[in-house]
Amino acid sequence: MFLVVYVTAWGAFVRLCLYGGVRRNLPLLALCMAFFAVYLIVYFAELCMYGKRSLKRIFSQFEIEENRIAAEWEEDDRKQQAVFELRDVRWYRKKKGQIFLFLKGHRFVWLDTEQISEQKREFLEMKLTQRGILATHFWRIPIALILAGVTFLGAAGTAWSAVPFNGKLSWVINELQSSRRVRLVHNNIYEDGLDGILEDIRGKVDLPEKLCLVNSFNLHFRADGTVETLYTFVKGFDENGNFVDSYLISYDAADSDKITIWLGGAADMEFDQEKDLEPLLEAMRVLPLKETVENWQEDIYGILYYGERSWGYSTEGIRYLEPDGSVSYPGAYASAEIKGFSVSVFCPENEAVTPVRYLYRGIL
Repeated sequence: MFLVVYVTAWGAFVRLCLYGGVRRNLPLLALCMAFFAVYLIVYFAELCMYGKRSLKRIFSQFEIEENRIAAEWEEDDRKQQAVFELRDVRWYRKKKGQIFLFLKGHRFVWLDTEQISEQKREFLEMKLTQRGILATHFWRIPIALILAGVTFLGAAGTAWSAVPFNGKLSWVINELQSSRRVRLVHNNIYEDGLDGILEDIRGKVDLPEKLCLVNSFNLHFRADGTVETLYTFVKGFDENGNFVDSYLISYDAADSDKITIWLGGAADMEFDQEKDLEPLLEAMRVLPLKETVENWQEDIYGILYYGERSWGYSTEGIRYLEPDGSVSYPGAYASAEIKGFSVSVFCPENEAVTPVRYLYRGIL
């Protein structure tokens, strides 16, 4: 039974490491672990019972009478005797001149054969051997070989699944090494702004001050300002302009209250001035976000930033945002190309609403 459960446990564990399948393999693995726990409890319980029901002494004087062993010893100047039936021997072990008998009823007998004659010792071993091959525990050798083989194959399969791209375990290890998770405490865009979100991230990740986008910054929030989702991929640089690392940042309130930050993955290590993140951070400190969306009457609103963008000559939705927070509008017709660092406020679930595009003039 133990061997079957052991093989089953290794099989479930290796499949879990190679292919995942938590719902299928984890319950089976848990049942196997429960079996091993019960097995261990029973094992220690039997040891306690052997200790309580056995005579705590080593017998060096004993006689073999047909199918019985009669042991003698002196206690309080009186000769004592105990008789053990050989048919009660469940199994025995032999180590040098010592023989350990495990009897039915959880009794244990320790025989010291060093002081008896060679003929008597051989006769005792012959009697014990007559108890059958199971009594001598010869069956332990093939069982031990099978257990060793299963353990080796299971360990090899687990190690192979940990090699990059070989199995589910490798992806779990990669996630532990390359990702960080931090709880979003400053989750209200009205009250905390983007600075609050970056403060939470920097509590877990050494995020540089100088950042630029790899692709875009996209944040969705509810009418009360609660952040719903966030996605951006940025590169970080030190004060000397040297590349530090890249950071893929994602958050979905429907799945977790934690932001996930993946380290690495950027294709290039150059700072792209047109995708500088600083204009977004400065603009969000003065942008009248709540006033912009309050008349739209939608459940979800969004903030989108690609860095510097060109809007051609279209003035639709365009507003100029100054560092002091003042907002101005272009004329009905533009005489020059409208271009600059743009923060778009829009309705993700209603494309009929024209986005408001704030061109920040704090960084020229």
